[in-house]
Amino acid sequence: MMQQILVFVILVVTLQMVAGRARLAPLYKSEDAIKGDYIVVLKNDVDQDAISDSLIRTARTQGETLIVRKRLRKLINAFVANLPARALRLVRSHEAVRYVEQDSLVYADTTTWGLDRLDQRDLPLDDSYMPVGDGGAGVNVYVLDTGIRTTHEEFEDRAFIAYDAMQYAIGADGDCRGHGTHCASTIGGKAYGVAPKAKLFSVRVLGCEGSGSKGGVMAGMDWVAENGERPAIVSMSLGGSGSYAEDEVLTNLDASGVLVVVAAGNSDYEACRRSPARSREALTVGASEIDDARAYFSNWGGCVDLFAPGRYITAASWLGDDLYRSISGTSMATPHVAGVAAVHLGVNPNYSTRELRDIIMNSAARNKIGDPHGAPDLLLQIPRA
Repeated sequence: MMQQILVFVILVVTLQMVAGRARLAPLYKSEDAIKGDYIVVLKNDVDQDAISDSLIRTARTQGETLIVRKRLRKLINAFVANLPARALRLVRSHEAVRYVEQDSLVYADTTTWGLDRLDQRDLPLDDSYMPVGDGGAGVNVYVLDTGIRTTHEEFEDRAFIAYDAMQYAIGADGDCRGHGTHCASTIGGKAYGVAPKAKLFSVRVLGCEGSGSKGGVMAGMDWVAENGERPAIVSMSLGGSGSYAEDEVLTNLDASGVLVVVAAGNSDYEACRRSPARSREALTVGASEIDDARAYFSNWGGCVDLFAPGRYITAASWLGDDLYRSISGTSMATPHVAGVAAVHLGVNPNYSTRELRDIIMNSAARNKIGDPHGAPDLLLQIPRA
């Protein structure tokens, strides 16, 4: 009898241990992880504030500090938090947690020839840019980047500071790096922009070093979903390691009616291993040279949707209201596509994201890149007026 009781006790303890292990939510690790910071994704129907407050109190009783850095509510039920080891296990053991992912760094993927190339099928260039439509008038483009120097002459009072996900003050009139100003100018500058009448909104998710966090990028997308005026486009010339949470947020932003255009990346690398480049809903852009070849640095593969001019692109500088500079990258290719999307959306504000994507893909010039390295051989185009 004693033997049977002992076996029963061992069995119960073993089952409890197994059950305890089974209750831990999945933990996804990331490249370039930010030490101690995690994205905690909850079930959709639970009260985020109540759960996080409960976890904070419980962690405190165990001598741990759980610090919530950002909350995401519109596109995903999640929060970004700093979690010591014991607090991490506490969070993962909560029944309302779907999964936890390490927060990680993201980086900027750093009539010009680019504009000139968009409205003609074949080379040589003809030194003109005359697209259809009214230059994206009535369309709102949200630039998730380092900020925008809104006072620059290129923007003609059409650029605004909308949201700052960074945890320190904005510098240099809205942009302390210059990357976002250049991208915004390519989208909608009066002289260097694809859609020179679109409104441009700074959603600052990268800092003065040109880097930020996945949590910050997701907070920016969440803000656009909640507060952005339609019709709207999101342009993200940034990227980092693969992220399930970021992929989910982008999918939900697309479902809300906002087309998201993203950079393929600048590492001559498989784009399907990066987020947001790998997202099926995003329009992922590689960079082309002035002779239409794939730029040597451009990422490639099946997750790239098309190519756009990305080499030696001239646009506004953050250093002065009348200064300009030329830089290269898939970051420069991405705003060309965002600008074309804005022009089309200006013609018909009721286009769905799927319709808008199809128009851009179907109007692209074929067989110009030569060796797209596994990506579609498509080069961005816009119909001429």
